[in-house]
Amino acid sequence: MQHRPLTVADLLPHGPGIRVGARVIIHEQLPSTNQYLLEHPAELGDGTIAWTEYQTEGRGRLGRRWTVPRGSSVLLSVLLFEPPDSALLTLGSLLAAVAACEAIEAATDCQPGVRWPNDLILGNRKLGGVLAESTLLPADTGRAVVIGTGINCLQQRSHFRGELAPIATSLECESHQPVDRAAVAAGVVARLDHWLAACHRVVTGWEDVRRAWRMRCEDAGKRVRLEHNGRIYTGTALEVSDTGDLVVELDDGGRRSFSPATTTRVVPVA
Repeated sequence: MQHRPLTVADLLPHGPGIRVGARVIIHEQLPSTNQYLLEHPAELGDGTIAWTEYQTEGRGRLGRRWTVPRGSSVLLSVLLFEPPDSALLTLGSLLAAVAACEAIEAATDCQPGVRWPNDLILGNRKLGGVLAESTLLPADTGRAVVIGTGINCLQQRSHFRGELAPIATSLECESHQPVDRAAVAAGVVARLDHWLAACHRVVTGWEDVRRAWRMRCEDAGKRVRLEHNGRIYTGTALEVSDTGDLVVELDDGGRRSFSPATTTRVVPVA
């Protein structure tokens, strides 16, 4: 479909949600939507959405650079005020990944999966990613949690060059139907709001998130190669724990849990 900049009405066609959308900040260009919200939490407030058509300093986990063509993708982040012990601090990426998958499934004919800790996968290629970060609120009153979502929507194969060519994809590349970027973006916002509200109101909310994530996880039973504290570990992924750690049966014996905050995935698997 032809590119056009998205508007507040595109992102919130039915108005603000329960937790998300009290305020929407739209920029044609930003260094990073996550960075923008992390730098201005007190003045922006809980539930603020930041959207941009282009990021000059887009990044994934551990500061890895992530660049996409202008107007080609969903690039949004949500700011949430949470207590210091909020489960969102450790499980925010799982919740965001589930919301993104559900939005894509509703707006397209694609069925994405997830790969620990934060990748969205389609056709065994990376479709996008999610990134949850946090900072202290003023006067140590809690934490500002920022959940970012990036989804490749309108790119063609020729946009993925060099090392990205064999491992990246977009909805346009995989779908048999025209891709409505606005519908995908609105779906992401709506499903984030749904899950955030559910986890706040329903006792089983977080377990429901974990279950939905595990149903889409493509890691179970797969070989993995991980780097932790300068050391490489190889083994078979068994499951994701309740705190979001990857549990691995190591090749040299025993089981070990790896935290997404301190572990890097290495490919290919040896």
